[in-house]
Amino acid sequence: MIPGTSSQSIKSLTYQADHLSVYFENDWYQENIAALITLLLSPIMPVTMQENIIGADRENIRFSWQEHYFVLNFDYYSQSCWLEGRGSKSTESLANLYAELEK
Repeated sequence: MIPGTSSQSIKSLTYQADHLSVYFENDWYQENIAALITLLLSPIMPVTMQENIIGADRENIRFSWQEHYFVLNFDYYSQSCWLEGRGSKSTESLANLYAELEK
């Protein structure tokens, strides 16, 4: 098992006007990102995954939910994770996405 996947949970989710910041209880590795995506997005299923861009220390997942488009960003070195809208309409719907993820 990859370290950090068995006991991972979301510590907090904060809403900003242009993004949502996600903080996990434990440090994670780039190999854990698939499990973190499932953990984070399971409350809003179904979502449509559109693209996964993998970099050396960063991963960007583009997906759609309720006819809006978002990017889920992971940066391993800074342990950062955030969601942002793709376009003004999707950015405006971040509040709705936040409300659903907080349930």
